[in-house]
Amino acid sequence: MRVESWRGKEVFAGYIDQAEANANVVMDEVVVGAKAKLMGSITQRPPIVRQGGFSRATVEFTPKTGRNKGKPVLFNTDKRWTGRRTSEMDQLHGSIRRVNKPGSGSVRVYCGNALAYWAGMVEKTGYTDRGGTKHAPLHFLQGTFHAQKQSMLGKVAKG
Repeated sequence: MRVESWRGKEVFAGYIDQAEANANVVMDEVVVGAKAKLMGSITQRPPIVRQGGFSRATVEFTPKTGRNKGKPVLFNTDKRWTGRRTSEMDQLHGSIRRVNKPGSGSVRVYCGNALAYWAGMVEKTGYTDRGGTKHAPLHFLQGTFHAQKQSMLGKVAKG
């Protein structure tokens, strides 16, 4: 038996596009839930600690042990934002976003950027503020995703 003129990609392209659109809707719900959980979790609004600016550092030293012992080591660090704005909550809240590559089937939600590079610490490990108080991790992305995980497959398949 032989099938001629089979256009599988064309036949299933509509289904794939619809599933990707449904996945975008589901992940948008995760973004909204994560922003709401973050706003409810952070209670104090920190003041401006220092004015912002990007900076780099040139590091130069001579190691006393290891394979480069006695040889000078020189490197430049990446450009990093050194300031703090009105509120860390606003920086984190504004950096939660959905990212996808059309046609790849990959839909992701990210938090953090060059101005709020500490998002991973707040989400996974917790953080210590300038007063020395240790804060527990706020699982605002992970918790919201797991809350919708059970119904996610049905929403992607059926819309």
